[in-house]
Amino acid sequence: MTNGCTYNDYQAESYSEGYATIPDPELDQEVIYQFFLKSIHQWEPKKVLDEFENIFIHLCCPESEQVVQAINNIIESKRELSFRNTLKRVCYILINNWYINRKHNFVQQFIELLEETKEDESIAIAPNLNRLGSWLRNFFKTSEYQAIKNCALKSKKDWSHRYTSYLLVPEYINNEDNSHEQKEFARNLSKQLKDKYKFDLAMYVARANSTTMLGEKRSNPTQLGDDVIQLIKRTISAQRISSYNQQATLFLRDTQNLSYADFKKTLPQYLMLSGSDQFPINKVREKLNKKLNILYTHYEERVINKGLIIRTCNRLIETLTTEDSKTPSPIFSLLTSQGNPLTLVILLLKIVLICSSARTYLELCISKLIQQYQDYEENQCKRLIHFLEVFNLVFTIFTENVQFHLVRVPEEKASSFVTSFDSCRIFCQSKGPDLRGINLKGINLGSLELRGADLRDSDLSEIELVQVDLRLANLSGVNLSGAILDQSQLLVANLTEADLSHASLIATDLRRAYLNKSNLTNANLTKAILDLASLRQAKLTHANLLDASLNATDLSYADLCGADLQNVNLRGANLTGVNLTYANLKGANLQDANLTGANLSGVNFSNANLSQANLTRTNLEATNLYRVDLNKANLSEANLRNANLSEANLKNANLSEANLNCAILRQVNLNHAVMVGAQICRVDLTRATLVKVDLSEANLAYAQIRHANLRAAKLFKTNLRGANLFGSNVIDAIVKEAKLGNNSGLSDDVRQCLKLRQ
Repeated sequence: MTNGCTYNDYQAESYSEGYATIPDPELDQEVIYQFFLKSIHQWEPKKVLDEFENIFIHLCCPESEQVVQAINNIIESKRELSFRNTLKRVCYILINNWYINRKHNFVQQFIELLEETKEDESIAIAPNLNRLGSWLRNFFKTSEYQAIKNCALKSKKDWSHRYTSYLLVPEYINNEDNSHEQKEFARNLSKQLKDKYKFDLAMYVARANSTTMLGEKRSNPTQLGDDVIQLIKRTISAQRISSYNQQATLFLRDTQNLSYADFKKTLPQYLMLSGSDQFPINKVREKLNKKLNILYTHYEERVINKGLIIRTCNRLIETLTTEDSKTPSPIFSLLTSQGNPLTLVILLLKIVLICSSARTYLELCISKLIQQYQDYEENQCKRLIHFLEVFNLVFTIFTENVQFHLVRVPEEKASSFVTSFDSCRIFCQSKGPDLRGINLKGINLGSLELRGADLRDSDLSEIELVQVDLRLANLSGVNLSGAILDQSQLLVANLTEADLSHASLIATDLRRAYLNKSNLTNANLTKAILDLASLRQAKLTHANLLDASLNATDLSYADLCGADLQNVNLRGANLTGVNLTYANLKGANLQDANLTGANLSGVNFSNANLSQANLTRTNLEATNLYRVDLNKANLSEANLRNANLSEANLKNANLSEANLNCAILRQVNLNHAVMVGAQICRVDLTRATLVKVDLSEANLAYAQIRHANLRAAKLFKTNLRGANLFGSNVIDAIVKEAKLGNNSGLSDDVRQCLKLRQ
């Protein structure tokens, strides 16, 4: 232990700031808890680690004197149990947050710090530090510290790590050894992992429907590969034919006054096991009937009640999963061995739908199966893993707060809805609160849970929703004019035809949001993230998109007249037919963007990156393209009349049939460019690099081509009448059938040479 800031340094200070006159143990603990809950979200993990070491090892906290007072007060009052509980909860706070945010390396660094402290047996001079060292050594000997290490080690990367949400269930169910803090930590972490899976699945489905960046590698949260999309479609279509939720409701209604004996007789019919004699369903029915016949026979005359339903469902779950809390049951082995565990998962789903209380017990049984095979190699557990993946998927679709909809794409026709899904797309939406038709004026929506909320056609004009979670929300047709949505999360939100005119969306996350036909006139989208969002036919006139990210965004036929797009990332964006007249795209990245048929008249593209962009038939009249990178860009048939292309890079660009009349191309790089049939009358090509450029049949009449490098340029049938070629290298150019005449700047010898080579 080392000497740090001691309690005596602060002893003279009043306890009035946040403290009662008499120290309160719970108040001391709460000060420390709140310090770490706040800092873990505001600071880098390394700084949080340093502060933990300062507080719990050195009794020093430069960031907060109150925290130092609190920890020293606990030590001074000799409350070792309070110290131990405080330390333990802080450990779980750190591990929990880092684990959820995939910062596993800091979890390991944290355990390493504790282990190093455990080995330190030095004696401190200061009394409080000495007592602290003794308490730490005692804590390291407890089972509680071992439990903390075990939680931290759950970040190891074996196959079972993917199913930690189930492995955590025994930590908070029927576990007398675990403290309340441990149970709450395990319960919350399990929920957060499930929520993350739901969100990742929704994002994957959104990417699968995306028409932009088709070659992009999508992050699949399942282990089912791309087949997961077909499995979702198959499951959703089955739901449309026969609603499992509705069946469960009707079954509970029809059996509420039955005896237990009659209830057991109707249960196989509800589970849809009575009508098939095919293998393996007939074997499953046989085993379940045998189980039900001997189950709680002494209650058969009683009227069915909730308690009996819970116990019966739990016993059926055991029969379908594991009967000894270790090995798979015969039915589990039978159904998973057939290569498709969907039947087993649907049976478990139908049981949970009539008894939601059985869900936790089902997850406990699943955790026992995972634990049984946890030490096996992944390739030895393929059947179990396949079941777990299908189980995760189906239960997310039917029991969680995310809706998946199967929508037929209009332009495609399928012969069979059930068997052909290629013509359908999946759309997902979180089942948030339905706030349609409610007068929300004056209500503080920021305090509500709005993730997945249905706010269609609501009037939210001039509302303030700063840093609000609106992911997967349905905001189609909503009036958000003048609203403040700065730093809010609107991932995969539906804002189709929404009015966002004059709205503030500074640093707002709109990734994969649907903004088709929305009105964003004069909206402030500075630093907004719109990657892969859809803004087809959206109106963004005079919108401010400074430093925004629109990577692979669909802006086809949108109106961006006069918009400020300085330094915007539009790489791979779809800008087909877009109106960008007089927009500011200075320094923007438009690499690989598709601008076919776009109106770019009067746009400022200075220092922009348009390499490999598709600008076929675009209108770039009078556009500022100073120093723009157009390497390998396609500008065929583009209108570049009066455009400023000074010092631009057009190497390997395609300018065939383009109109460059009266354009400024001073010091432009056109090496290896294709300009066949281009109109280049009266352009300024002073000091341009035209090495190996193909200007066959181009019209360069009266152009200024002074001091240009035309080495090996192809000037076959090129019209050079009246062109000023002063100081240009034309000796090595291919000038067969070129049209010369009235050319100033050529010596008599050069004229004669060119004439001979024609």
